[in-house]
Amino acid sequence: MYKIDGSSHKDGIKNEQSLIETLQSGAAQRLYPRLSDGFKVVKRGGTRFKQDMEIIDGDETILISAKKKDEIGKGSFDWVNSSSVTKSIPCLKEFADTVKDIGNIHNIKGTAKLGVLTASHKALNKLTSSDVSTILQEHVSNKNKDMKVIISETSTGTNWEYNFQDSPLNNSIKNHTPMVQLGDGIDSAKIIFFDNKGNRFDHGIRIRIVTNNGIGALIGQSKSNNSSIAVVKIQQDNIPGLISGLGNKIRKF
Repeated sequence: MYKIDGSSHKDGIKNEQSLIETLQSGAAQRLYPRLSDGFKVVKRGGTRFKQDMEIIDGDETILISAKKKDEIGKGSFDWVNSSSVTKSIPCLKEFADTVKDIGNIHNIKGTAKLGVLTASHKALNKLTSSDVSTILQEHVSNKNKDMKVIISETSTGTNWEYNFQDSPLNNSIKNHTPMVQLGDGIDSAKIIFFDNKGNRFDHGIRIRIVTNNGIGALIGQSKSNNSSIAVVKIQQDNIPGLISGLGNKIRKF
């Protein structure tokens, strides 16, 4: 179960500050030796920036996407967590409209939850390869094309850095056909890729069609949030597999 109490966001901010300090204290120059002694690591993020931070050195800017895990072998991280994805794909827009209607007409949590889960599963069943390709191209590949990704394991203080453009995932988004693979999940499913020869590629990617703040907030019964809307998450599972799949294109520091 993913968290809806705001703790993941707070932990992420704490990790970003720690990573900024690590980069500023010398790690950035070890990763990018061309940097001068006058470089600065600046926090970004929020609604305006896809990058969580920037390394600025004169006219050069290096964009950093920070991914935090307590333990690298447990859980996932998000590539996408956005309501905007629901606006351009018909079955996702239908889900968003249904979620809004449920919030307006239901005051029993179980009934509302069942309605949201049913609508989510219906949307997953309707998603086409073209739909998924559009989502991944526009919201993952395009938005990370100039990004350096840094994965941090807080329990050990270990970090891994790589260029998103060099990743097998980016290659599959650009060159292979994605398919939704339904399984045990009601509101989520794996995304598997196939090339034109039928070869299968599993990059540990999952799509999740959910609400951002849970059912209680949707029907006005949450103490921590006063609203909840439909969002689409693209999640990275199997982070050890991601790291090993990058081979010599990823650096540990």
